[in-house]
Amino acid sequence: MTVTYHFSLPGITCGACVNSVDGLFAGEKERLKFVSWGVDLATKKGFVTVLQEEENEQTQRELLALLEAYDITDISAELNPDLSQPGVLPGNKKSHAFSPATLAPEQKIPTPLPFYQRVLKSHWFLGAVGTVCGIALMIACLVTGGLPLAIMIALGVTSVVLTLLLGASSYYQAWIKLVKVRTLTMDTLFAISTLTIIGVSIASFFVPWLPMMFEAGLLIFGFRHIGLAIEESIKDKLGLDRTYQSDLPQDVQVLKEGIEESRELALIEVDEIIIIQPGGIIPLDGICLSDDNWIDDNIISGAIIPRRLKKGEHLLSGMRLPLNASPLVLQVKAVKSESYLARLDRGIAEAYMEKAPIEEMATRILQYFIPAVIGFALLSGLIIACFFPPALAIQCAVTVLVSACPCTLGLVVPLALMIGNRKAADHGVQFKSGKALQAAASVDAVVLDLNGTLTLGEPKITRTGLLDESINTSDLFSLSAALERHSPHAFARAICDEAHEKYGGKLQQSLASDVDDSYHTGLKGTIADTEYLIGNQELMAQEGVECPPDLLQKISLQAGDSLVFLASKKKLLGYFVITDPLRPDAKQTIDALKAAGKTLFINTGASLETARRYAERLGIPDENIHAGCVGGEKKAEFIRTLKAKKYHVAMVGDGGNDGLPLACSDVGFAVQSRSGHAMASQNAGAIIQQGSLLPIAHGLAIARQAVSNIKQNLGFSLAYNMAAVILTGGLLVALGITLNPAVGVALMIVQTLLILGNAYRFKCQQSDAVPKEEDKADFGPCSYTQCQSGLPWKPANAPDPDISLQTESLPLMDENQRDLLVEEHGQVVFSGLH
Repeated sequence: MTVTYHFSLPGITCGACVNSVDGLFAGEKERLKFVSWGVDLATKKGFVTVLQEEENEQTQRELLALLEAYDITDISAELNPDLSQPGVLPGNKKSHAFSPATLAPEQKIPTPLPFYQRVLKSHWFLGAVGTVCGIALMIACLVTGGLPLAIMIALGVTSVVLTLLLGASSYYQAWIKLVKVRTLTMDTLFAISTLTIIGVSIASFFVPWLPMMFEAGLLIFGFRHIGLAIEESIKDKLGLDRTYQSDLPQDVQVLKEGIEESRELALIEVDEIIIIQPGGIIPLDGICLSDDNWIDDNIISGAIIPRRLKKGEHLLSGMRLPLNASPLVLQVKAVKSESYLARLDRGIAEAYMEKAPIEEMATRILQYFIPAVIGFALLSGLIIACFFPPALAIQCAVTVLVSACPCTLGLVVPLALMIGNRKAADHGVQFKSGKALQAAASVDAVVLDLNGTLTLGEPKITRTGLLDESINTSDLFSLSAALERHSPHAFARAICDEAHEKYGGKLQQSLASDVDDSYHTGLKGTIADTEYLIGNQELMAQEGVECPPDLLQKISLQAGDSLVFLASKKKLLGYFVITDPLRPDAKQTIDALKAAGKTLFINTGASLETARRYAERLGIPDENIHAGCVGGEKKAEFIRTLKAKKYHVAMVGDGGNDGLPLACSDVGFAVQSRSGHAMASQNAGAIIQQGSLLPIAHGLAIARQAVSNIKQNLGFSLAYNMAAVILTGGLLVALGITLNPAVGVALMIVQTLLILGNAYRFKCQQSDAVPKEEDKADFGPCSYTQCQSGLPWKPANAPDPDISLQTESLPLMDENQRDLLVEEHGQVVFSGLH
């Protein structure tokens, strides 16, 4: 059993801070039994998973002490169940926030600051003070040509005090990180540069040839705070703090003893009854107590329109009532912190905190970046001092320190991974880690399981036939149901369900004995002293049962059809044609992956003939079919074969036998469905919500965009930093140009803004997974987070419709709404209404 502790780290300021936190956790891994951990610079949040049976206040105190240098706050614990135990599904977690009484005094939940205090502490205000005062002091010195000593001393004292106040946070963070965790950060560069300026400026009162640069310290921190304010504004536009729970209402209506009362959502407890009004979002997981209603479960299934809701059905937070539905009465089964949306938010947060290989590369660069900048500043100062006045050498060295920007190197990768994970989640795929997302970007081969993945996994009997005069249709169903009664196979369930639906109590209750289920393609058993065999053509041939050569041609199987025979005494008695239909968007997904240049394979335990019929419908060549893979090991062997041929493989599956091949692939996509298995989700690198396959194409496209954005920003950041350091470190001086240190800060700010601007471009970039001509049908919002209107808009991750309904058939809309839809968007096409 493990417990995951989530926390905030307001004290981290750059990638070097993140590296030092990683080092602290690695150093204490054995003593505190850390399993995994991650820290995100963009949101300044982190997590650590500890091997223990329950949340422990002692562990909390250890974390407080370990991360004291980073002002750790808001610790909460989340109990992770053992997924190896039967009946335990991924996401069934229990969370607990430590009460203020258990926190250290400085960690207690802060009360909101008054407005004037928020203004005084804002980066905009501090930046304005530093910039205005610095410019004013610079103008005063330039215009007057020199001020009386008393006034200069007064201005010097004032500027020193203001510089120390504006940089108090940087000085504190630089000192505490140097002393407690022995690391150099961005704050170290600012502290060294501004303290050097202050020291040189004070010394200039006694050594005339030294430069007086009091205004430089003010401008450095002024520009620094303005840069931070702009960075925060851009991050707000990027929506880094937005979660799925952001759309939930603050208060809900609680039904208690027949009386409705409003209560805060966070205070709702298990088994309480709440009421959701039409158009509202289901805020908590629970059981539906209403009869004959409708629900929009787009966030779970990607369904295009609302579906009918049954009393007693389990609902998840994030589902939504259509505008024209009836009020819904819900019995709560999970509090806010344990709801589906809470687990989804935590999963996404942990995903982009886990380092991808490209982020580890950036981390290695950062380890040497700051020491290199300090070394280069000293070297440039010494070289320039040999040819130019010492005052110019000091000014250049300080400018080098503040022009370099290690924070962008540390921000580039987690920022892009976070945006990529959010975009992928909006399109129906949740990457478990940055490593999985990066692996998805290089995928060139996609291997798909057949039953339950490409198909719906809900086979139905479409035709039956008799091949012997000794039995009738009732006997065919009775004998087959008796053999298949205890089989877990989907075809067995289809036969038994059809038998009971057709004949019910009239069905002859035959009992089978000596049932041999060791065959993968069928089984054998004895009924009334007669041995029967049921299975596919391969099993019949294996057992010596002859099949008429023209029989298959007469039956004329179509794509998705499978043939199951019943035989006895080496003679065929009858057959069932069982169809497991393709998912509605399977063909569109295959076409989109082909258009993206992916090579497609089918890897299935079904027979070769069955796989060929599906492949023909999907446009996958016969040579790319790997059929008859009984068990996960054979499927995994096929994955290893493809990887040995230098393919970068993505495996898509849903069953228990897909767990091993999903783990063996470069990145695995687990399709959640009714027939899906928990081990598939556990071993996959990404989860696809049920109802659609198109998120796979979107996920691969978004991953490619994310890695491209990372490479662009990393390359630009390195080039920009090198150019800035070289220019300020002596090249401009050689050309007769000198820069005030404040200009170095301006260069750093420009770099940060360009990096964030490119990240914002990526956020707004559309997924190119679906060709333009196919995408024209998407007339509504493309994600769950956008789909908050009352009308059932078609999301981008929903399948292309194949059933056209007249407007009179649309549910939950009055005549005006239907006419409005038709007027604005032409013929309204929906799929899956009934």
